[in-house]
Amino acid sequence: MCIFMMPREAGEHRTHFPDKEARYQCWDSRDKFWACIDAGGTDESCKELRNRYTELCPSTWVKHFDRKYHYLRFKEKMKQGYDPTDTTSTKNEG
Repeated sequence: MCIFMMPREAGEHRTHFPDKEARYQCWDSRDKFWACIDAGGTDESCKELRNRYTELCPSTWVKHFDRKYHYLRFKEKMKQGYDPTDTTSTKNEG
């Protein structure tokens, strides 16, 4: 019987499901990083928080959390009238 194993990202073979304390630290570091970005921080100014976030959370969680965060920001922009199909946007000007 052959069991198919999904390929893992580098370093994932050493990880296991985080315990309660590790999950709390992961979520807390994620929240602090996104709070920094939401407060107007740049990737550079929030770099230390980002490093801690990626260090404490499994890489698959970071990928999931990042995608969810960007999707929720996109939805909020849509509620405010943003139209991604609008070709007359000002991003091409200037």
